[in-house]
Amino acid sequence: MTRFDALKSELVGLRMRLTAATVIPAALIAALVVVEVTGAKLTLTSIALGLLALFTVPLILHHMWRGLFGRYRRWSDRESQIKAEIAGLRQRITAIFDKYRERAKGERFKAAYDLMGKTIQELEESLAVGMFRERREVFVTAFVRAGIAVRVTASIGSPYRCAAADDPARWVQHIERLKCDEIRQYHNHPEHNGKTRPSPMDFRTSRSLKSLLGPHGAKLHSLIICWNRICEWKVFEHDHEQKYWLCFEFDASV
Repeated sequence: MTRFDALKSELVGLRMRLTAATVIPAALIAALVVVEVTGAKLTLTSIALGLLALFTVPLILHHMWRGLFGRYRRWSDRESQIKAEIAGLRQRITAIFDKYRERAKGERFKAAYDLMGKTIQELEESLAVGMFRERREVFVTAFVRAGIAVRVTASIGSPYRCAAADDPARWVQHIERLKCDEIRQYHNHPEHNGKTRPSPMDFRTSRSLKSLLGPHGAKLHSLIICWNRICEWKVFEHDHEQKYWLCFEFDASV
C-alpha cells in the first residue's frame, strides 16, 4: 500500500464522520423548517426551501461544530492536512510525467519513450507514463541482461487487447545471441484503483510464451501495469499456473 492509498482510506473515514455530523442534523433542521413554513405540504416552495436548507445548513453547522467540539475540529484539520499531502503527491507524479514528451503521431512507441538501455526501474517508469497516455493496451517485450534492457520491441493494440510486435518463436535466438538472463513481457490494464488481475487470455499467453521458450522458459516474466487515482503505477506478475502477485508499486511519497 502506498502513502496515497493509506491517506485515501483515512480520508474516506473522516469524510463519513464529518458528513454525518453536519448533514444528518441539517436534514432534520430542513424538515422542521419546511413543516413550520409550509405546513408539511409538498409544493415547489417547500421543495426549494428544503433544498436550500440542505445546502446551507451543513456549512453553518461545520463552522459551529469546529468552534464547539474539539473532536470535530481535529477531524476537520486532519482532512485538510490529508488533502494538502495528496496535492503534493499529485504534483510529484505530474513532474514525472512531464519529463517525457508526448509520442508524435506515427512515431514508434519504443523510440518515443527511449526504452533501450534502461534499467528495469527506469523502463517501468517510462512504460507507466507511455501506456497511460496511449489509453490502449501496449505490448512491450524487453530482453534483459544484468538488469539492463538490451533489446526492446513494442506494439500498440486496442483498448482491451494487444499482441507482440515480433515473432515470439524467434525469442530464443535473441536470448542466446544477447546472452539475456531475463525476458520481461509487459502490457497494461486500464484499472485506476491500484488493483488488477490477469484475464484468462493473459494466462494463456504466458503459458504459450513459456512453452515457446523451451529451456529458457524460467527467464520469462509476464507483467501487467496498472495505476491508482493519482497515477502511481503498480506492476503485477503472473505465470502459466494462473497465479499472480504484486511485484512493484511506485510510491510518490518516497
